[in-house]
Amino acid sequence: MDGVNPADISALLDEVDTDEARYVLDVLNNAVGAEVIEELEEDTRKEFLEELEPAEIAQYIVEMESDDAVDIINDLPVKTREEVIAAIDDPETASHIQELMRYDEDCAGGLMAKEMIVANINWTIDQTIEEIRRQAENVKKIYSIYVVDDKGKLKGRVSIKKIILANDETYIKDIYEDDIIHVETYMDEEEVADIMQKYDLDAVPVVNLQEKLVGRITIDDVIDVITEQAEEERQLMSGISGDVEEDDSIWAISKARLPWLLIGLVGGTLGAWAIGFF
Repeated sequence: MDGVNPADISALLDEVDTDEARYVLDVLNNAVGAEVIEELEEDTRKEFLEELEPAEIAQYIVEMESDDAVDIINDLPVKTREEVIAAIDDPETASHIQELMRYDEDCAGGLMAKEMIVANINWTIDQTIEEIRRQAENVKKIYSIYVVDDKGKLKGRVSIKKIILANDETYIKDIYEDDIIHVETYMDEEEVADIMQKYDLDAVPVVNLQEKLVGRITIDDVIDVITEQAEEERQLMSGISGDVEEDDSIWAISKARLPWLLIGLVGGTLGAWAIGFF
């Protein structure tokens, strides 16, 4: 499996039984295994995780970014969730997961991840570079470096280019940009998606009610929201009301269209009746 993309491995595992899937994951290191689990179809992943002990699941969870970890843990039975979190040996990771689980999944807090690069406004470039090296170990992609004050309040952002070009003794406060777009933890996910599309953002920082930086949302995190919005619009244009999926039965889809069909029928009947007077 060396060199095989995790998405390709997950596609293979979607076609085999649970025992075979477990065998394949056992020969992978935990980091790759975690990526494969993230890519699995939801039903396949659920079946597979049901066969694992909480401690085994925890080994994969610690390799994931916090938002992905929470999505997977939330699909587990309540008792298993608690056991998985208890089995996580890194207190900071466990704390991040517990914090994110307190948010509804359809708000910014439910979309955000805790992993990000943060610089204090009073740091020098030299200090900042050292911190970037330390913090980057837990971040898959670096979109922006967020700037905060001593109280953790979001002040702005600074680009990697500016940091590279600046003198080692330059202070972040002298080169950062304060015109940063952000969202609040309880903002609806659709509003977050609209903001990211409107301003063409790859990532957006999330602040709490005290304006403290608590996480960040990437465009990958809102793809599903954008897709759902497009699907809802398509359904409305097709005269379908309610939540229906592509694999729903013909009866379910017909039932969802029924209100619009009735409105059309009544409207047509009234129109014909009115025309009959002329």
